[in-house]
Amino acid sequence: MAVAEFGSKQNLEELRGQLASTLALGVMAGSVILMWWTLSWDPFPIPIFLQFLLLVLLAREARVRAPQRPGLARHLLVGVLALAYLMAMWQFAPTWFPFVGLVVVLVSAMLVSGSEFAVAAVLAAAVVGLNSALGRGYPLGEFIVALVLDVALARLFIRTLYTALDWAWTSQQRADRLLEVARDTQGDLGRALRSLDKTNWILRRTQRELISARREAEEARLLKERFAANISHELRTPLNLILGFSEMMYLSSDVYGLMEWPPSLRQDVYQVYQNSRHLLEMIDDVLDLSRIDMSEFTLAIETTAIGPLVEESAAIVADFFRGRPVRLEVSVEDGLPELSIDPTRIRQVLLNLLNNAQRHTDAGSVRVEAVRRDDEVCISVRDTGIGMASDQAARVFDEFYQVDRSISGKAKGAGLGLAICRRFVEAHGGRIWVESQEGVGSLFSFTIPIPGESIRLAHLAREATRDKAGPIERKVVMVVDPDPVVGSVLERHLAEASIVQIREVHGLADGILLHHPDLVVCNLPPGHDEVLGRECDLEGVVRSLPFVSCSLPSQAWVRHDLAVAGSLNKPVTAEGLLAAIDSIENVRSILIVDDDRGFCRLVERMLQASGRDYLLRQAYDGRSGLAEMRLRRPDLVLLDLIMPEVDGFEVLEQMCQDLRLSDVPVVLLSATNVAEMALKRRGGRMVIRRADAFQPMEIVRSLEAIMGVLSPQYDERFAPVELRGEDRV
Repeated sequence: MAVAEFGSKQNLEELRGQLASTLALGVMAGSVILMWWTLSWDPFPIPIFLQFLLLVLLAREARVRAPQRPGLARHLLVGVLALAYLMAMWQFAPTWFPFVGLVVVLVSAMLVSGSEFAVAAVLAAAVVGLNSALGRGYPLGEFIVALVLDVALARLFIRTLYTALDWAWTSQQRADRLLEVARDTQGDLGRALRSLDKTNWILRRTQRELISARREAEEARLLKERFAANISHELRTPLNLILGFSEMMYLSSDVYGLMEWPPSLRQDVYQVYQNSRHLLEMIDDVLDLSRIDMSEFTLAIETTAIGPLVEESAAIVADFFRGRPVRLEVSVEDGLPELSIDPTRIRQVLLNLLNNAQRHTDAGSVRVEAVRRDDEVCISVRDTGIGMASDQAARVFDEFYQVDRSISGKAKGAGLGLAICRRFVEAHGGRIWVESQEGVGSLFSFTIPIPGESIRLAHLAREATRDKAGPIERKVVMVVDPDPVVGSVLERHLAEASIVQIREVHGLADGILLHHPDLVVCNLPPGHDEVLGRECDLEGVVRSLPFVSCSLPSQAWVRHDLAVAGSLNKPVTAEGLLAAIDSIENVRSILIVDDDRGFCRLVERMLQASGRDYLLRQAYDGRSGLAEMRLRRPDLVLLDLIMPEVDGFEVLEQMCQDLRLSDVPVVLLSATNVAEMALKRRGGRMVIRRADAFQPMEIVRSLEAIMGVLSPQYDERFAPVELRGEDRV
């Protein structure tokens, strides 16, 4: 018992020593900060500064004395804490301030047993003295009651701590005895080591299997990237024709000659034009889903009536049901509340579910219904189609997953529609699920929470804090790039920031003085980040503003990479096409080189509708395009990059080698992102710089953020021998 008591006291003394050292350091740091703060006062408070200096010296003395004379150091530190509090009471007069001394009493009890009585007495005397001498008006009765309770609590806390240490010491002794027993069983350790050796062999085998799985995952990633590139071309090219021709027919019908358009036909053309524009927005979302983390997807929240949105979505797909033995039914409950949603995203969810239902329903009905359930609005799409098995229903919301329709011959789509639905619904704080029975039909349902009805735990930390804090001042990010698409991409994915875009680097200084940005992003081609220092002298303008030089895909610097006059991504608009032509002087003869005859006709219609007298020629592959150029030199070439046999890159190369064609301006019209292709060929680099030095913690936090975003990729061919599949000898 005596040994246990001695061990507990020793542990208690060690704990008090650590607490004293920490508190002394804290008092020193706090006093130094306050001393630094007083330097800015006018007039300079010499007494207050000397008081803080005294606290620093006393706390330092306590910390120095702690290793040799811990008892003296703790007593001295108790005095320092009491003195610091008395000084604070002298300076500050709020009526609640004496109650802060309760913490000092509790800490004193932890440092020196019994000191809480002395400290409590001193504090009580100080309160009485200040009330009588200075008329502070402190609540003496309430303070004395709280002080008595605090002393009792301190005594109880110290006794509880002593009991806990006694238990810990007893447990340690018991553990020592058990350790002695364990040493008597070392014979079993040999068998354990042999088992460990076998386990180690299994672990190496598992590592080899993981390497193989990683290789397969890498192949899947590359396949996904290739899929994104292919689907970009395959979707944008036909969409360009639909959007372009419908726009021409609706906005510039006179290009087709004098004719009377029936109102119903004009209305139908408008529907085609409107929905093709909506489809263009959705294609961008599909490509984002295949290339970036959808957790960062931004929403344009609006207060929206859900009933009209459901009916509008059903009207868009109504044409798919005409002439088929499938009925489209719409049921919207009366009195549904307005919801805080992104109507474009929710409309896409409905369109995806309705299109999915009509594709897989040959007879019967497709019913869309919107009802209120407790604190949510539930929207469901029920069909009488072929349904699916339970294992398929469990994976139907996975990205790139397609239900096997080989028997029915209805495998359509890319496997992204329902994955997008899930991401959009979850981004609104809702849920989505499916109930299906093979041969009977499927019921897809999703919910959207009603504003103000409940707080969802999954979003509590993010949403509740934002509501309580009120409007947050948005940070300003200034991006230097002539391409407006770059600014829109940053604005889309940096939802908490305001994006200010300037076209040229030499206007950066004026932009900084005007907007006071928190960050400057200079979007430059790979290997050109030194242009910031060469073209823009910011000395005297800003000292600590961070600059990031990086290479986001931009059409503005594609012309430098491929030596062309401009680059436009499909779908091409008439305004963008004419702007690219206007940037080139003396354009009279234009050659359109594209393997899509429909797109060539669309470009021709756009140029005719502009009212300008251009001489237009067309070529439908790279070889014939070069032949047309050599036959009659054009003033401008509109060139597609992706063509069979001789593609656009080879056309550009041969034009550079031909002295007669080397100076012919070229504008690229491509469904692929030329800037991304250039980045993949040349690699990427991001440089962060600032005029003054980075603080160590700023560097550490930046490295932490980089590790959270960028993942390394290794070649398993360079793995150790034992991890590459070779068996042990």
